[in-house]
Amino acid sequence: MLNRSNALQEILASLPPHLLERARWYSLGRESDDGSLDPRSSSTAPVVYWTHHALRTDENPALDAARHIAISLDAPLLVYQGVSENYRFASDRHHWFSLQGAVDLAQKYGKLGIRHVLHVDRREYRIPALKRITAMAKILVTDEFPGEPTDVWLERLRGTSATPILTVDASCVVPLQKLGRAYDRAFAYKDATRKWYKERVGAPWPGCDAQPSPWDGELPFVPIDPQCIDLAELVSQCEIDHSIGPVFDTPGGTTAGYARWEHFCRTKLSKYAKQRNDPTSEVASRMSAYLHYGMVSPMRLAREAHHRNAEKYLEELLIWREMAYGYCFYRDDYNTLDTLPAWATQTLTEHEADRRDELYAWEDLARGKTSDRLWNACQRSLVKHGELHNNVRMTWGKAIPHWTRNAGDALRQLIDLNHRYALDGRDPASYGGILWCLGQFDRPFHPPQPVLGTVRTRPTSEHAQRMDLPKYESQIDRFRMGAVPRIAVVGAGLGGLMAARILSDHGWDVTVFDKSRGAGGRASTRRLEQMLQFDHGAQYFTCKDSRVAKYVCSWIEMGLAGVWTGRIVEWRDGAIAAEKSNAHRMVWIPGMNAMGKHLSKDLKVQYQRRVDRIDGEPGAYRLAGQISLAMIEEERFESETFDSVLLNCPAHQTLQLVPSHLDSAKKLQQANHRPCWTLMVAFGTKWGLPFDGAFVKESPIAWIARDSSKPNRPSELDCWVLQTSSDWAAEHLALDRDTVCEVLMQELYRLFPITPPEPFFRQAHRWLYAAVEQGISDTPCFWDSQHRIGACGDWFQTPNIEGALLSGMALAGRVMGTVATDIFASSSSPSLQIDAPQQLELF
Repeated sequence: MLNRSNALQEILASLPPHLLERARWYSLGRESDDGSLDPRSSSTAPVVYWTHHALRTDENPALDAARHIAISLDAPLLVYQGVSENYRFASDRHHWFSLQGAVDLAQKYGKLGIRHVLHVDRREYRIPALKRITAMAKILVTDEFPGEPTDVWLERLRGTSATPILTVDASCVVPLQKLGRAYDRAFAYKDATRKWYKERVGAPWPGCDAQPSPWDGELPFVPIDPQCIDLAELVSQCEIDHSIGPVFDTPGGTTAGYARWEHFCRTKLSKYAKQRNDPTSEVASRMSAYLHYGMVSPMRLAREAHHRNAEKYLEELLIWREMAYGYCFYRDDYNTLDTLPAWATQTLTEHEADRRDELYAWEDLARGKTSDRLWNACQRSLVKHGELHNNVRMTWGKAIPHWTRNAGDALRQLIDLNHRYALDGRDPASYGGILWCLGQFDRPFHPPQPVLGTVRTRPTSEHAQRMDLPKYESQIDRFRMGAVPRIAVVGAGLGGLMAARILSDHGWDVTVFDKSRGAGGRASTRRLEQMLQFDHGAQYFTCKDSRVAKYVCSWIEMGLAGVWTGRIVEWRDGAIAAEKSNAHRMVWIPGMNAMGKHLSKDLKVQYQRRVDRIDGEPGAYRLAGQISLAMIEEERFESETFDSVLLNCPAHQTLQLVPSHLDSAKKLQQANHRPCWTLMVAFGTKWGLPFDGAFVKESPIAWIARDSSKPNRPSELDCWVLQTSSDWAAEHLALDRDTVCEVLMQELYRLFPITPPEPFFRQAHRWLYAAVEQGISDTPCFWDSQHRIGACGDWFQTPNIEGALLSGMALAGRVMGTVATDIFASSSSPSLQIDAPQQLELF
């Protein structure tokens, strides 16, 4: 009997030569007692092909290898595809593209008679599907992809699974294994691979006649039928970044990918060599996302470009792209500074102390809010369209080191901004471009320049002079698929502002209406004199979710927020009962209302507009209500028309505004808000309590805080904020403010053994909708896709500031998902790939 290793090598050797050169055993699995294949892999166990970066059925070496192996083992075949929440930069954008590809792929596998199953991580369906399906496989065949997140998942499988794992390169024309090492110069790579490309580029891909039977056994999970899913609804159930929407003119899938390729060959390829460096010429193929996910065959693209003598295109497709794949395949450190050549590391280190004109936090970079006009346009291209023309992408990347403290920070920002927004993010070719910006795949240039040293420079000012920048900006800011959606947001609370800002950054026309004189809702600060200031609403915020953390880190870096390091305790029975300072509590600077000011900074906001009626229908909604301006009598207003209305109000007010015929809104009745009385007190001298904030038990007062202990607050006076329990506030809702002041001051004297100084200022404020007693826990927002009305707020899943922000993100995602559904459904053909904008009814 052959031992396990020999048996597996025989299986590998049985593959045809064109597949054998692309395949390797990633893991031999665990050997059974008799040295044979795992006895648990019975005769009915399938060969499983896990597809993730070769999402096609044509010219797919990994699929062909799985078919051949299944035949050689007399085993059935099963194709598994999974879409996970657990990878860096997971977002609606990447999910939509992947899932559209899954729908297309399922149809193509159906025509081949091969069973294809799909699992999507989501609410109530978060299971280790890959681990389970690998455990039941005789052999797992999968795509060779040198990058995250599949490299991490494969490594985990190798350490835990008994199943042999075979990886097959379906991403490159010249197989990665033939290279033998990483190359860091294009001329060396070209010399080493010239013969192999000559043999392969023009050759047709061999057909596969291996037809194993489809596996018909029971799965260890309930799969999704790709032909019956509502993509917008499905994506909304995933715990991913909903603030990055789908790209409306780039649907995923092989059909769409080849339609775009054929259009490029017919209309643009002949112009590519001469015009490729001009981003306004629009002759780029825009194929990188389809190549990244393997929705199109690089062999076919190379073959058809070769037949058209498109040497410049082949240079990009084969030499630069596949050199980067090989580099990432052979270098484990490809995503760190350690991978840079010694000369680049040395010169970047030597110039680390050079003066930077600006230091931008992540948020300003991500939103394209720098002082550089060309760079901002490039970033808007990534945010709005999920892509960036290769020539300006190099200039975009070279600017980052000038705005970060060191090369390490620059690399982290480059990786984040590219992978988060670009549809081809995380691709080895992306790493090739990113690393090139820091000197990899290049040589030193003398004399040294500020910041970059001898790393090649590429100033944005020079690039802007050799292109038509206004034309480029116009192309970037054009809404490619019809009229720009017009959105009304009622309520300038934090959730509504976040939703509005996301949609605005995606190029939508958004107007916010609020009854108050400023933004932020309960994130409020009252200033009466220069030294008299109180956060009389939200006291602080915490952050546990990575989708919010990226903003919080930026706000702290920008000096907009800070950590409140005051001593926080629990107060019970006249003494400190417990320390509560373990949580990282943060506040906005100089007051909590600065948060609303920041989020609303670039938005159109109509203040002092109390909306009391929504008229019309989707595509023609009008808001009506009262204008409240000081010193004049209130008057009515009626807005212009909007396609959709988003509400960021307490549940009770939301229900009053939502049209009565919306049955879907009935679930909003579950939410129940509770009131709170706030007392603001100022002392001329410091009150000597041994804490800065306390959760008070068994008292009408539930919380007390020394407001002046927060960072960057006026400290000349000792300002305190007291907030009552919701039960006490509900019982005493009708009291006048002076009476509330008196009652709560008496309670203050009773509670604490240290008598406070005589207050020289005190004032009460009533919040009718302060806290959420019962929220709606099964969804982060409300959205009626038929009527195009939605709501967000902290009264959904998490009753705090972070919950409000996440709710706003989720609602923005729902709106963008509905528009994506409309656009993609408006054409049953792949004509959406044609670059000319189409006039579509979005609502």
